[in-house]
Amino acid sequence: MRVIFLILITSLMLNAQMLQVGDRVKQIKLKSQHDKVYTLVNNGIWIISWNKATTKIANRYFDEHKMPDNMNLIVDTSEIPSGIFSLFARPKMKKYKHPILLSFDKRYNLTLPFKADIITLLYVKDTKVRKIIYIKNSQELEKVLK
Repeated sequence: MRVIFLILITSLMLNAQMLQVGDRVKQIKLKSQHDKVYTLVNNGIWIISWNKATTKIANRYFDEHKMPDNMNLIVDTSEIPSGIFSLFARPKMKKYKHPILLSFDKRYNLTLPFKADIITLLYVKDTKVRKIIYIKNSQELEKVLK
């Protein structure tokens, strides 16, 4: 069973091309933790969180600083079982005022630049990726977003 899962994940990864500087981003709509629909910004910064720890870092930052209109906080929720998400994760996210955009689409998430336990900052201008930065901790996030 585990082998089948690994083969499936590998084939998904091979089919999904990870975004790089110069690539065009898809204009997609994601729901927030409050069920409001948002279109990802064409000009601004996508802050992408991949797990609970990196999401906490981003949420703490936006608790202390107002999120500008040209930023999106995107959280990969594709790996969370729906029952766990509905019962535990979403209720915790609802306490935050800033929008947390929930990306359940595993295939789309595989196109986003990823490093384990790292926050990805994707700088987008005119729907093109201009710069990618990887953030390890809250101090780096604070420094980059000032």
